[in-house]
Amino acid sequence: MISVVGLSHKSAPIDVRERFALPADRVPELLRSVVGRAAVGEALLVSTCNRVELVAAPRPGSTLEAVAEASRAELSALAPSAPQSSLYALTGGSAVRHLFGVAASLDSLVLGEPQILGQVKEAYEIARKTGTVGSVLHRTLSRAIRAAKRVRSGTAIGAGQVSVPSVAVDFARRIFGDLRDRSILLVGSGDMAETTARSLQSSGARLLVIGRTPEKVRALAESFGAEPRAWNDLAGALELADIVITSTSAPGFVIETAPVASARKKRRGRSQFFIDLAVPRDVNPAVEGLDGIFLYNVDDLSRIVAESLLTRGREAAQALSIIDEEARSFDRWADAEQATPLVVALRERIRVALRVELERSLRGRLRHLGQPERDALETMLDASVNRVLHEPTTRLRQAASSSDLDVPPFTELSAALEHVFALEEADGDEPRPPDTQAALPPASDPAASLPPGSAPAALKLGSS
Repeated sequence: MISVVGLSHKSAPIDVRERFALPADRVPELLRSVVGRAAVGEALLVSTCNRVELVAAPRPGSTLEAVAEASRAELSALAPSAPQSSLYALTGGSAVRHLFGVAASLDSLVLGEPQILGQVKEAYEIARKTGTVGSVLHRTLSRAIRAAKRVRSGTAIGAGQVSVPSVAVDFARRIFGDLRDRSILLVGSGDMAETTARSLQSSGARLLVIGRTPEKVRALAESFGAEPRAWNDLAGALELADIVITSTSAPGFVIETAPVASARKKRRGRSQFFIDLAVPRDVNPAVEGLDGIFLYNVDDLSRIVAESLLTRGREAAQALSIIDEEARSFDRWADAEQATPLVVALRERIRVALRVELERSLRGRLRHLGQPERDALETMLDASVNRVLHEPTTRLRQAASSSDLDVPPFTELSAALEHVFALEEADGDEPRPPDTQAALPPASDPAASLPPGSAPAALKLGSS
Protein backbone atom coordinates (compact mmCIF):
# COMPACT_ATOMS: atom_id res chain seq x y z
CA MET A 1 0.00 0.00 0.00
CA ILE A 2 2.65 2.60 1.03
CA SER A 3 6.34 3.01 1.67
CA VAL A 4 8.09 5.26 4.19
CA VAL A 5 11.70 6.30 3.57
CA GLY A 6 13.54 8.77 5.76
CA LEU A 7 15.54 9.39 8.92
CA SER A 8 14.78 10.49 12.46
CA HIS A 9 16.40 11.24 15.79
CA LYS A 10 16.62 7.48 16.27
CA SER A 11 18.62 6.82 13.12
CA ALA A 12 20.78 9.93 12.71
CA PRO A 13 22.41 12.63 14.88
CA ILE A 14 21.48 16.26 14.43
CA ASP A 15 24.46 17.11 12.23
CA VAL A 16 23.16 14.57 9.70
CA ARG A 17 19.45 15.37 10.08
CA GLU A 18 19.94 19.06 9.43
CA ARG A 19 21.47 18.31 6.03
CA PHE A 20 18.16 16.79 4.94
CA ALA A 21 16.04 19.61 6.37
CA LEU A 22 13.97 21.21 3.63
CA PRO A 23 12.43 24.71 3.82
CA ALA A 24 8.64 24.63 3.58
CA ASP A 25 8.59 26.53 0.31
CA ARG A 26 10.66 23.80 -1.37
CA VAL A 27 8.49 20.87 -0.31
CA PRO A 28 6.05 21.10 -3.28
CA GLU A 29 8.98 21.02 -5.69
CA LEU A 30 10.28 17.84 -4.07
CA LEU A 31 6.85 16.19 -4.10
CA ARG A 32 6.36 16.95 -7.79
CA SER A 33 9.78 15.48 -8.50
CA VAL A 34 8.91 12.31 -6.56
CA VAL A 35 5.63 11.65 -8.39
CA GLY A 36 7.39 12.44 -11.63
CA ARG A 37 9.20 9.13 -11.26
CA ALA A 38 7.68 6.17 -13.08
CA ALA A 39 7.05 4.07 -9.97
CA VAL A 40 5.44 6.69 -7.72
CA GLY A 41 1.80 7.72 -7.89
CA GLU A 42 1.36 9.67 -4.64
CA ALA A 43 3.67 11.31 -2.09
CA LEU A 44 3.84 13.55 0.96
CA LEU A 45 6.71 14.69 3.18
CA VAL A 46 6.64 14.71 6.99
CA SER A 47 9.39 17.13 7.99
CA THR A 48 9.98 18.17 11.61
CA CYS A 49 12.91 18.97 13.87
CA ASN A 50 13.42 15.30 14.52
CA ARG A 51 12.45 13.54 11.29
CA VAL A 52 12.29 13.81 7.51
CA GLU A 53 10.15 11.04 6.01
CA LEU A 54 8.83 10.60 2.49
CA VAL A 55 5.53 8.69 2.45
CA ALA A 56 4.62 7.38 -1.02
CA ALA A 57 2.23 5.05 -2.84
CA PRO A 58 2.86 3.25 -6.13
CA ARG A 59 1.35 3.78 -9.53
CA PRO A 60 -0.82 0.89 -10.79
CA GLY A 61 1.46 -1.95 -11.80
CA SER A 62 4.44 -0.72 -9.80
CA THR A 63 5.89 -2.30 -6.65
CA LEU A 64 6.50 -0.93 -3.18
CA GLU A 65 10.17 -1.78 -3.55
CA ALA A 66 10.40 0.42 -6.63
CA VAL A 67 8.61 3.23 -4.80
CA ALA A 68 10.97 2.96 -1.84
CA GLU A 69 13.99 3.05 -4.16
CA ALA A 70 12.67 6.15 -5.92
CA SER A 71 12.00 7.83 -2.58
CA ARG A 72 15.49 7.02 -1.34
CA ALA A 73 16.99 8.52 -4.49
CA GLU A 74 15.01 11.76 -4.03
CA LEU A 75 16.00 12.13 -0.38
CA SER A 76 19.62 11.25 -1.08
CA ALA A 77 19.76 14.08 -3.61
CA LEU A 78 18.97 16.54 -0.79
CA ALA A 79 22.22 15.68 0.96
CA PRO A 80 24.60 13.83 -1.38
CA SER A 81 27.49 13.98 1.09
CA ALA A 82 25.48 12.68 4.07
CA PRO A 83 25.85 9.02 5.13
CA GLN A 84 23.03 7.22 3.34
CA SER A 85 23.04 4.49 5.99
CA SER A 86 21.00 6.87 8.14
CA LEU A 87 18.03 6.44 5.78
CA TYR A 88 15.59 3.64 6.57
CA ALA A 89 12.92 2.18 4.30
CA LEU A 90 9.66 0.54 5.36
CA THR A 91 7.02 -0.93 3.08
CA GLY A 92 3.55 -2.42 3.37
CA GLY A 93 2.27 -3.18 6.86
CA SER A 94 5.49 -2.04 8.52
CA ALA A 95 5.19 1.36 6.87
CA VAL A 96 1.54 1.73 7.89
CA ARG A 97 2.24 0.86 11.52
CA HIS A 98 5.20 3.22 11.58
CA LEU A 99 3.13 6.10 10.18
CA PHE A 100 0.33 5.42 12.68
CA GLY A 101 2.89 5.45 15.50
CA VAL A 102 4.45 8.69 14.25
CA ALA A 103 1.06 10.43 14.15
CA ALA A 104 0.32 9.21 17.68
CA SER A 105 3.71 10.59 18.88
CA LEU A 106 4.98 7.13 19.86
CA ASP A 107 8.11 7.67 17.76
CA SER A 108 8.74 11.25 18.91
CA LEU A 109 11.71 12.51 20.91
CA VAL A 110 9.21 13.37 23.63
CA LEU A 111 6.69 10.56 23.93
CA GLY A 112 3.14 11.90 23.80
CA GLU A 113 3.94 15.40 22.48
CA PRO A 114 0.90 16.79 20.63
CA GLN A 115 2.66 18.85 17.96
CA ILE A 116 3.43 15.92 15.66
CA LEU A 117 -0.22 15.26 14.80
CA GLY A 118 -0.58 18.84 13.58
CA GLN A 119 2.63 18.45 11.58
CA VAL A 120 1.32 15.26 9.93
CA LYS A 121 -1.92 17.05 9.03
CA GLU A 122 0.08 19.95 7.62
CA ALA A 123 2.16 17.54 5.53
CA TYR A 124 -1.03 16.07 4.09
CA GLU A 125 -2.46 19.51 3.33
CA ILE A 126 0.71 20.65 1.53
CA ALA A 127 0.69 17.50 -0.59
CA ARG A 128 -3.03 17.87 -1.31
CA LYS A 129 -2.55 21.43 -2.54
CA THR A 130 0.43 20.30 -4.60
CA GLY A 131 -1.68 17.59 -6.19
CA THR A 132 0.39 14.61 -5.03
CA VAL A 133 -2.20 12.95 -2.77
CA GLY A 134 -4.62 10.38 -4.17
CA SER A 135 -7.01 7.82 -2.76
CA VAL A 136 -4.34 5.62 -1.14
CA LEU A 137 -2.61 8.30 0.93
CA HIS A 138 -5.96 9.96 1.67
CA ARG A 139 -7.31 6.81 3.28
CA THR A 140 -4.01 5.97 4.98
CA LEU A 141 -3.64 9.42 6.53
CA SER A 142 -7.28 9.46 7.60
CA ARG A 143 -6.73 6.19 9.46
CA ALA A 144 -3.45 7.44 10.95
CA ILE A 145 -5.13 10.56 12.31
CA ARG A 146 -7.98 8.50 13.73
CA ALA A 147 -5.50 6.17 15.44
CA ALA A 148 -3.62 9.15 16.93
CA LYS A 149 -6.83 10.64 18.31
CA ARG A 150 -7.76 7.30 19.88
CA VAL A 151 -4.36 7.16 21.58
CA ARG A 152 -4.74 10.68 22.98
CA SER A 153 -8.28 10.12 24.22
CA GLY A 154 -7.79 6.55 25.42
CA THR A 155 -4.48 6.89 27.28
CA ALA A 156 -2.62 9.37 29.47
CA ILE A 157 0.37 9.30 27.12
CA GLY A 158 0.27 13.09 26.79
CA ALA A 159 0.04 13.90 30.48
CA GLY A 160 2.66 16.15 32.05
CA GLN A 161 5.78 17.23 30.15
CA VAL A 162 4.85 16.62 26.52
CA SER A 163 6.94 18.81 24.21
CA VAL A 164 10.54 19.54 23.31
CA PRO A 165 10.21 23.17 24.59
CA SER A 166 8.84 21.95 27.93
CA VAL A 167 11.78 19.55 28.19
CA ALA A 168 14.12 22.48 27.52
CA VAL A 169 12.48 24.56 30.25
CA ASP A 170 12.70 21.64 32.67
CA PHE A 171 16.38 21.34 31.79
CA ALA A 172 16.88 25.04 32.52
CA ARG A 173 15.32 24.53 35.93
CA ARG A 174 17.73 21.67 36.60
CA ILE A 175 20.64 23.97 35.81
CA PHE A 176 19.54 27.04 37.78
CA GLY A 177 16.93 25.71 40.18
CA ASP A 178 14.54 28.60 40.70
CA LEU A 179 14.37 30.67 37.50
CA ARG A 180 13.10 33.73 39.33
CA ASP A 181 15.21 36.81 38.55
CA ARG A 182 16.98 34.99 35.73
CA SER A 183 16.95 36.50 32.22
CA ILE A 184 15.90 34.19 29.40
CA LEU A 185 16.17 35.17 25.74
CA LEU A 186 13.94 33.45 23.17
CA VAL A 187 15.41 33.69 19.68
CA GLY A 188 12.56 33.07 17.23
CA SER A 189 8.86 33.86 17.37
CA GLY A 190 7.16 30.80 15.87
CA ASP A 191 5.15 27.98 17.42
CA MET A 192 8.16 26.52 19.24
CA ALA A 193 8.96 29.86 20.84
CA GLU A 194 5.32 30.30 21.85
CA THR A 195 5.27 26.88 23.54
CA THR A 196 8.52 27.74 25.33
CA ALA A 197 7.13 31.08 26.51
CA ARG A 198 4.01 29.38 27.81
CA SER A 199 6.14 26.93 29.82
CA LEU A 200 8.08 29.89 31.29
CA GLN A 201 5.09 32.12 31.98
CA SER A 202 4.85 31.37 35.69
CA SER A 203 8.59 30.92 36.30
CA GLY A 204 9.24 34.47 37.46
CA ALA A 205 12.05 34.83 34.93
CA ARG A 206 12.63 37.99 32.92
CA LEU A 207 11.69 36.99 29.39
CA LEU A 208 13.04 38.64 26.23
CA VAL A 209 11.93 37.80 22.68
CA ILE A 210 13.79 38.53 19.48
CA GLY A 211 13.07 37.58 15.88
CA ARG A 212 13.14 38.72 12.27
CA THR A 213 9.40 39.49 12.09
CA PRO A 214 8.62 42.49 14.35
CA GLU A 215 4.85 41.91 14.32
CA LYS A 216 5.18 38.31 15.53
CA VAL A 217 7.75 39.32 18.14
CA ARG A 218 5.44 42.01 19.55
CA ALA A 219 2.43 39.67 19.58
CA LEU A 220 4.39 36.96 21.39
CA ALA A 221 5.81 39.45 23.91
CA GLU A 222 2.38 40.92 24.65
CA SER A 223 0.84 37.47 25.14
CA PHE A 224 3.37 36.38 27.75
CA GLY A 225 4.56 39.59 29.38
CA ALA A 226 7.95 39.49 27.66
CA GLU A 227 10.20 42.26 26.35
CA PRO A 228 10.32 42.51 22.53
CA ARG A 229 13.72 43.19 20.96
CA ALA A 230 14.60 44.19 17.42
CA TRP A 231 16.66 41.71 15.40
CA ASN A 232 19.52 44.17 15.00
CA ASP A 233 19.79 44.26 18.80
CA LEU A 234 20.74 40.57 19.07
CA ALA A 235 24.20 41.41 20.48
CA GLY A 236 22.68 43.58 23.20
CA ALA A 237 20.08 40.95 24.08
CA LEU A 238 22.79 38.30 24.41
CA GLU A 239 24.55 40.41 27.05
CA LEU A 240 21.44 40.27 29.27
CA ALA A 241 20.58 36.58 28.94
CA ASP A 242 21.52 33.86 31.39
CA ILE A 243 19.76 31.33 29.19
CA VAL A 244 19.26 31.58 25.43
CA ILE A 245 16.67 29.27 23.84
CA THR A 246 16.65 29.32 20.04
CA SER A 247 14.02 27.93 17.67
CA THR A 248 14.16 29.78 14.34
CA SER A 249 13.55 28.30 10.89
CA ALA A 250 16.73 29.84 9.48
CA PRO A 251 18.70 27.60 7.08
CA GLY A 252 21.97 28.26 8.93
CA PHE A 253 23.51 29.65 12.11
CA VAL A 254 21.98 32.87 13.46
CA ILE A 255 24.29 33.04 16.50
CA GLU A 256 28.01 32.98 15.77
CA THR A 257 31.04 32.90 18.05
CA ALA A 258 32.01 36.58 17.83
CA PRO A 259 28.86 38.14 19.34
CA VAL A 260 28.78 35.45 22.06
CA ALA A 261 32.43 36.17 22.96
CA SER A 262 31.69 39.91 23.05
CA ALA A 263 28.66 39.38 25.30
CA ARG A 264 30.70 37.12 27.58
CA LYS A 265 33.20 39.91 28.25
CA LYS A 266 30.44 42.35 29.18
CA ARG A 267 28.83 39.72 31.41
CA ARG A 268 32.11 39.63 33.39
CA GLY A 269 32.53 35.88 33.30
CA ARG A 270 29.01 34.89 34.30
CA SER A 271 28.10 31.52 32.79
CA GLN A 272 25.66 31.46 29.90
CA PHE A 273 23.62 28.51 28.68
CA PHE A 274 22.35 28.02 25.11
CA ILE A 275 19.57 25.53 24.35
CA ASP A 276 19.25 25.16 20.59
CA LEU A 277 15.93 23.59 19.58
CA ALA A 278 16.26 24.27 15.87
CA VAL A 279 17.05 21.89 13.02
CA PRO A 280 19.11 23.07 11.18
CA ARG A 281 20.85 24.40 14.28
CA ASP A 282 20.76 28.11 15.16
CA VAL A 283 23.94 28.27 17.25
CA ASN A 284 27.39 27.62 15.86
CA PRO A 285 28.78 24.65 17.87
CA ALA A 286 32.09 26.51 18.10
CA VAL A 287 30.66 28.77 20.84
CA GLU A 288 31.02 25.91 23.29
CA GLY A 289 34.77 26.41 23.08
CA LEU A 290 34.42 29.70 24.98
CA ASP A 291 34.94 29.64 28.73
CA GLY A 292 31.70 29.71 30.69
CA ILE A 293 29.53 28.98 27.64
CA PHE A 294 27.46 25.78 27.64
CA LEU A 295 25.55 24.63 24.57
CA TYR A 296 22.84 21.96 24.31
CA ASN A 297 20.81 20.88 21.27
CA VAL A 298 17.76 18.65 20.84
CA ASP A 299 19.88 15.50 20.89
CA ASP A 300 21.38 16.51 24.24
CA LEU A 301 17.88 16.57 25.72
CA SER A 302 17.45 12.85 25.08
CA ARG A 303 18.64 11.89 28.59
CA ILE A 304 15.83 13.85 30.21
CA VAL A 305 13.41 12.40 27.72
CA ALA A 306 14.60 8.87 28.49
CA GLU A 307 13.86 9.46 32.16
CA SER A 308 10.35 10.65 31.33
CA LEU A 309 9.75 7.53 29.23
CA LEU A 310 10.23 5.32 32.28
CA THR A 311 7.18 6.85 33.89
CA ARG A 312 5.07 6.33 30.77
CA GLY A 313 5.78 2.69 30.02
CA ARG A 314 2.31 1.50 30.89
CA GLU A 315 0.63 4.22 28.86
CA ALA A 316 2.94 3.54 25.92
CA ALA A 317 2.05 -0.16 25.99
CA GLN A 318 -1.64 0.70 25.90
CA ALA A 319 -1.05 3.17 23.09
CA LEU A 320 0.83 0.55 21.06
CA SER A 321 -2.08 -1.82 21.54
CA ILE A 322 -4.40 0.78 20.01
CA ILE A 323 -2.02 1.33 17.10
CA ASP A 324 -1.85 -2.44 16.45
CA GLU A 325 -5.64 -2.68 16.51
CA GLU A 326 -6.01 0.21 14.07
CA ALA A 327 -3.31 -1.20 11.80
CA ARG A 328 -5.01 -4.63 11.72
CA SER A 329 -8.29 -2.95 10.83
CA PHE A 330 -6.54 -1.09 8.03
CA ASP A 331 -4.94 -4.36 6.94
CA ARG A 332 -8.37 -5.99 6.63
CA TRP A 333 -9.69 -3.05 4.62
CA ALA A 334 -6.68 -3.17 2.30
CA ASP A 335 -7.17 -6.89 1.75
CA ALA A 336 -10.84 -6.36 0.92
CA GLU A 337 -9.86 -3.64 -1.56
CA GLN A 338 -8.16 -6.33 -3.66
CA ALA A 339 -11.64 -7.14 -4.91
CA THR A 340 -12.33 -3.60 -6.15
CA PRO A 341 -10.84 -3.83 -9.67
CA LEU A 342 -12.60 -7.17 -10.26
CA VAL A 343 -15.94 -5.84 -9.01
CA VAL A 344 -15.63 -2.71 -11.15
CA ALA A 345 -14.76 -4.74 -14.26
CA LEU A 346 -17.59 -7.19 -13.61
CA ARG A 347 -20.08 -4.38 -13.04
CA GLU A 348 -19.01 -2.67 -16.26
CA ARG A 349 -19.24 -5.89 -18.29
CA ILE A 350 -22.81 -6.56 -17.12
CA ARG A 351 -23.86 -2.94 -17.51
CA VAL A 352 -22.48 -2.74 -21.06
CA ALA A 353 -24.29 -5.93 -22.07
CA LEU A 354 -27.59 -4.68 -20.64
CA ARG A 355 -27.16 -1.29 -22.24
CA VAL A 356 -26.66 -2.82 -25.67
CA GLU A 357 -29.97 -4.62 -25.31
CA LEU A 358 -31.68 -1.51 -23.95
CA GLU A 359 -30.47 0.70 -26.81
CA ARG A 360 -31.57 -1.89 -29.36
CA SER A 361 -35.04 -1.96 -27.81
CA LEU A 362 -35.20 1.84 -27.73
CA ARG A 363 -34.44 1.88 -31.45
CA GLY A 364 -37.12 -0.76 -32.06
CA ARG A 365 -40.27 -1.64 -30.15
CA LEU A 366 -39.68 1.03 -27.47
CA ARG A 367 -38.81 3.87 -29.83
CA HIS A 368 -42.11 5.60 -28.97
CA LEU A 369 -40.97 6.27 -25.37
CA GLY A 370 -40.31 9.85 -24.33
CA GLN A 371 -37.23 11.14 -22.49
CA PRO A 372 -38.71 10.71 -18.97
CA GLU A 373 -39.45 7.05 -19.69
CA ARG A 374 -36.00 6.53 -21.19
CA ASP A 375 -34.40 8.09 -18.10
CA ALA A 376 -36.47 5.77 -15.90
CA LEU A 377 -35.16 2.76 -17.83
CA GLU A 378 -31.57 4.00 -17.37
CA THR A 379 -32.17 4.26 -13.63
CA MET A 380 -33.71 0.78 -13.59
CA LEU A 381 -30.69 -0.60 -15.44
CA ASP A 382 -28.25 0.79 -12.86
CA ALA A 383 -30.41 -0.45 -9.98
CA SER A 384 -30.58 -3.90 -11.54
CA VAL A 385 -26.80 -4.10 -11.88
CA ASN A 386 -26.41 -3.06 -8.23
CA ARG A 387 -28.95 -5.66 -7.06
CA VAL A 388 -27.46 -8.47 -9.12
CA LEU A 389 -23.91 -7.76 -7.92
CA HIS A 390 -24.57 -6.90 -4.28
CA GLU A 391 -24.14 -10.43 -2.93
CA PRO A 392 -21.20 -11.34 -5.23
CA THR A 393 -19.43 -8.11 -4.21
CA THR A 394 -19.92 -8.85 -0.51
CA ARG A 395 -18.62 -12.40 -0.87
CA LEU A 396 -15.63 -11.35 -2.96
CA ARG A 397 -14.57 -8.80 -0.32
CA GLN A 398 -15.04 -11.39 2.42
CA ALA A 399 -12.89 -13.86 0.51
CA ALA A 400 -10.17 -11.26 -0.03
CA SER A 401 -9.90 -10.47 3.68
CA SER A 402 -10.66 -13.90 5.19
CA SER A 403 -8.17 -16.46 6.45
CA ASP A 404 -10.95 -19.04 7.00
CA LEU A 405 -10.08 -22.27 5.19
CA ASP A 406 -13.79 -22.93 4.58
CA VAL A 407 -14.03 -19.75 2.48
CA PRO A 408 -12.98 -20.20 -1.17
CA PRO A 409 -9.67 -18.40 -1.82
CA PHE A 410 -10.03 -15.01 -3.49
CA THR A 411 -7.47 -15.92 -6.15
CA GLU A 412 -9.59 -18.88 -7.26
CA LEU A 413 -12.82 -16.89 -7.27
CA SER A 414 -11.30 -14.00 -9.21
CA ALA A 415 -9.73 -16.34 -11.76
CA ALA A 416 -13.05 -18.13 -12.26
CA LEU A 417 -15.00 -14.91 -12.71
CA GLU A 418 -12.43 -13.46 -15.09
CA HIS A 419 -12.69 -16.61 -17.20
CA VAL A 420 -16.48 -17.05 -17.09
CA PHE A 421 -17.18 -13.40 -17.92
CA ALA A 422 -14.21 -13.06 -20.27
CA LEU A 423 -12.85 -10.19 -18.19
CA GLU A 424 -9.35 -11.04 -19.32
CA GLU A 425 -10.40 -9.70 -22.72
CA ALA A 426 -11.24 -6.27 -21.32
CA ASP A 427 -7.99 -4.77 -22.59
CA GLY A 428 -8.54 -6.08 -26.10
CA ASP A 429 -11.43 -6.16 -28.55
CA GLU A 430 -14.78 -7.12 -27.03
CA PRO A 431 -16.71 -10.00 -28.64
CA ARG A 432 -19.71 -8.94 -30.70
CA PRO A 433 -23.08 -9.49 -28.99
CA PRO A 434 -25.48 -11.88 -30.71
CA ASP A 435 -27.73 -10.53 -33.46
CA THR A 436 -26.05 -7.14 -33.71
CA GLN A 437 -23.30 -5.67 -35.84
CA ALA A 438 -22.36 -3.12 -33.14
CA ALA A 439 -19.21 -3.99 -31.28
CA LEU A 440 -19.30 -3.56 -27.53
CA PRO A 441 -17.19 -0.67 -26.26
CA PRO A 442 -14.12 -1.68 -24.26
CA ALA A 443 -14.56 -2.08 -20.52
CA SER A 444 -13.75 1.02 -18.48
CA ASP A 445 -10.49 1.40 -16.66
CA PRO A 446 -11.31 0.02 -13.17
CA ALA A 447 -9.31 2.74 -11.45
CA ALA A 448 -11.22 5.46 -13.29
CA SER A 449 -14.57 3.94 -12.28
CA LEU A 450 -13.94 4.01 -8.55
CA PRO A 451 -15.90 6.39 -6.36
CA PRO A 452 -13.95 9.40 -4.97
CA GLY A 453 -11.67 8.47 -2.07
CA SER A 454 -11.49 4.72 -2.83
CA ALA A 455 -8.24 2.98 -3.65
CA PRO A 456 -7.80 1.51 -7.12
CA ALA A 457 -6.06 -1.57 -5.75
CA ALA A 458 -4.58 -2.85 -2.52
CA LEU A 459 -1.69 -4.99 -1.39
CA LYS A 460 -1.82 -7.18 1.66
CA LEU A 461 -0.20 -5.00 4.32
CA GLY A 462 1.74 -7.82 5.86
CA SER A 463 3.82 -8.16 2.73
CA SER A 464 6.26 -5.91 0.98
